[in-house]
Formats: sequence, structure tokens, C-alpha cells
Amino acid sequence: MSEKNLSVSEKIIAVITGALLTGFIWHVRGQHGYGAKWGMYCVGAVIVMFIYSLYARRRSMNYEMVPLAAAFAAVTAGGWGTLNSQIGGFLYNSIDEAPEYVAISPVSGVVIMLLLGFGWMPLFSIVLGSLFSHKKYAFKDYVIFVGVYYVTVLICNLTISHMALELINPQAVECCAEGLKSAGHDYSPMEAYIVKLGNAAWAKKIPFCRNYFTSVNVISSAIGALVSSIAVGSVLKDKFNAIFSVASNLFCGIGICAASIVLGASAEARTVFLNIEVPYFISYDAWEIWEYFTGFIYGLLLMIFIVSLPRKYTDYEKDYKYEPKFANKKFSIFYNKIFTFLFMFGVILSRAVGSRILGRVTDEEAIEIVVIVILSVICFFVVKKVVDENMVKKNLDTPQDMDVREFYTKALAIYIGIISVTYFFMGERSTKNILCIDYRTLFSEGGASRLWAEGALTDTAMMLTTLVLMSFLYYVLCLRKYARKSKD
Repeated sequence: MSEKNLSVSEKIIAVITGALLTGFIWHVRGQHGYGAKWGMYCVGAVIVMFIYSLYARRRSMNYEMVPLAAAFAAVTAGGWGTLNSQIGGFLYNSIDEAPEYVAISPVSGVVIMLLLGFGWMPLFSIVLGSLFSHKKYAFKDYVIFVGVYYVTVLICNLTISHMALELINPQAVECCAEGLKSAGHDYSPMEAYIVKLGNAAWAKKIPFCRNYFTSVNVISSAIGALVSSIAVGSVLKDKFNAIFSVASNLFCGIGICAASIVLGASAEARTVFLNIEVPYFISYDAWEIWEYFTGFIYGLLLMIFIVSLPRKYTDYEKDYKYEPKFANKKFSIFYNKIFTFLFMFGVILSRAVGSRILGRVTDEEAIEIVVIVILSVICFFVVKKVVDENMVKKNLDTPQDMDVREFYTKALAIYIGIISVTYFFMGERSTKNILCIDYRTLFSEGGASRLWAEGALTDTAMMLTTLVLMSFLYYVLCLRKYARKSKD
């Protein structure tokens, strides 16, 4: 692979690899040890490390930006609530003891899932765009677009998002109003949201109220995403990043919405897809397939967009010279110890490894925390020694005595390797890892086809195939030249 730009064949491989990689990690994101914001941190880290492995010969792509971008992917991650069922044409009340289903327009489901994806990680999209932008982002610039996003979300939560939901899905508002009344609350849905500060735990106990609260949050985040991108273009004068971030958010919305069709078609309660007979091996793992293809579609569209950018945004900078993100050396050393290495490679992976190992033997959260802390402390001393060696003794600007592109190319391979081991070989039985397959039945006569029909092999087959294929493509595209270098 050239230091300056990718060939057409390399761009095609990069697109396929990026789609597989994002699909893989997005699905892992939904598993024990990686869930919620922790999982989105891994998604953000993996996407940015992959981009670095292709393009990190630009001043904007330094060591410190990877954990920062990953954090922005995690911080805005919300919840699905009951929204992912709406594309199937129904709404349910989220009360486990007395589930109730109401037929609605599936169009509302399409719109709400598009909005959910558009507002899922808007700050990450802006930071991602800044890696290719010609504008040099200062601390105040981050304060501006982050502040614009959260102020917009707050204002919308109190005002316009409630009216927007009336237009998107008036039945959601009506059902919530009836649910509040049946529970003995003298609130309108909007009043309930404001009085309870959007408390999802409280709303979950009220019929159809959780759906209302989550929908308002989704609409507000989508508006916040759009306004913050506009602010990047108008206030920060970075029109390129305004376009880039809107496109990235749109790709995420398309990914989440398109993949939701699997859930809608697999649901028992539905008003659309009635004539579609979904095979059980798909419907059994519908949620896992949805997660996987959300990431796959997002990664596919994002990488097509990136490899199609004008070369002035992606090519090797002729006067390239590595520049650390922070001018203050002491702060740079501290940041790299704590965030670039300890948190990103230590705490995140230690949490996953610790929780999944213990998941097979105990449910005690306290024991889990102790193990994670011990693993993280061990990592800290290793990290401290490495960073001090390079940034203090050798007086380097980098925490590793290695080109940033080479480091993150190799780091991504190790990161995915550790994640793969935890996913396939650790965790309780509900995770459907490799150790949980019924091998006696699998190797019996007709056993493999029976397990496949029952859905017991779908997840493993999908993820193992992805791992093998993306590993091969990543080696050919990125790792091979460093393997040759080490031999020389």
C-alpha cells in the first residue's frame, strides 16, 4: 500500500474490510462486557484505528485523537427502548406482566429509526471529519460543537421534540396519555417527561410511556446532531466537516433503519411483512443479525464515502511532520498514559475480559469490579513504564517509538484479537460462544443441519466467517508491509 494514496483495488478492499470490521465490532458491542457506552467506545476506537491504518500520514491524525474520538462515540449512545419494533407496524407497552400491542403505521418506525441512527454518535462524526479536514481544531472548537449539541438537545427535550413526535407518530402520544391516566397520573405526556426529567426507569413502569420518553430523546438528539454540524460549518468555518459529519450521521441512520427490517419481519406481532416466511435460523438470532448489519451497512457506506473523497483530503501531506495534540509536554505524557493506553487498551479490555471470565462462575458484581481493577492496575504499571521510556527518557513526542500509522495498524490487529478471544471463548452460556455449541449433536448424523435449522449455529457462523475474511483482507491491505519490514 502506497504512503501517498490508495489504488482502486486497495480502495475496494478497504471498503469491504471496513464493512466487515464495523459489523463485527458493532455486534460484539451488544454482548456482556462490552454493552452500552463501553461497547460504543470499542466501536469508535476500532473505526478510527482502521482509518489510521489507511491514512495516518496527516498532522490531524496523532496518537491522542483515537481515544478522544472513541469517547465521543460512547458519550451520546442512548437506548433503543421499544422503538425497534415499530418498523413492523406495531407499538408495545414494555410492561412485561401485561404486554399490549397497538397497530401503527410502519412509516413512523422507519422515520424514528432513521432519526435514532442520525443522532446516535454525532460528536464522533464531527471528530472523525476533523481527521480529514484542513482546519486545525483547538480546544475551544470542541467546546463550541459539543456545547451546541447539548444545549440544542436540552431545548428540544423541553419543546419542539414533543410536537415533532405528534407528527411522526400521534398514536405514540395518545397511547402514552392513556397509559399515564390508567396509572393514576394527572400529567400529559409532555408534562410527565419534563416533571420526571425524562427518567426512563420511571417511564418503563407506565404503559407506553417508555416509548414516548425514548422517542423524544431520539428526536432531540437528531436535531442536536444537525444543528451541531451546521455550527461546525458556520461558526467554525469548516464546511467540509459539516458535510462529512452529516453524511456520517445519515449513514448510521440508514444502517440502523435498514437492518431493523430483520427485526420487523421476525416479530410475531406485526402488520407488515405478513407474507414473508422468515427462516427460523434467522428469526432466532434476529437481534444479533440486526446489530451486525447495522454496523456492516454503516461501515460500508462510511468507507465508500471516505475512499471517494478528493485526494487533497486523504493523500499523504508532502510536508508531513508528526505533531502531538497537546503542546504542553507534561499534560501530553499524562493524557497518553491515562487515555491513549490505560483506558483504551487497559480498562476497556480488562472490563470485558474480567466480566466475561467471571460470567461463567458468578453473578457477583463486586467480585467482577475487583478483578477489573486488578487487571487495570497491572496494565497501568506496564503503560507507565512504556510512556516514560519514550516520552521522558528518549524525549519523544510520541508514547511509542513508532510511526503513528504503524502503531495503530498493529494495535488494531491485537485489539480485535483480544476481543475475538473474549467473544468466542469467554462468557456465560447465553452469549452463544464457541464453547457452548452442542458438538455431540453437531457431529452426529443430521446433527449439523438440525442445529442450523434451530438457529444454534447462525451467530457463530456469521461472526467466525467475518473474522476470518476481514483478518485476511486486513493483512493483505495493511499488515503485510510491516511483516515484510520486520523480516528485513
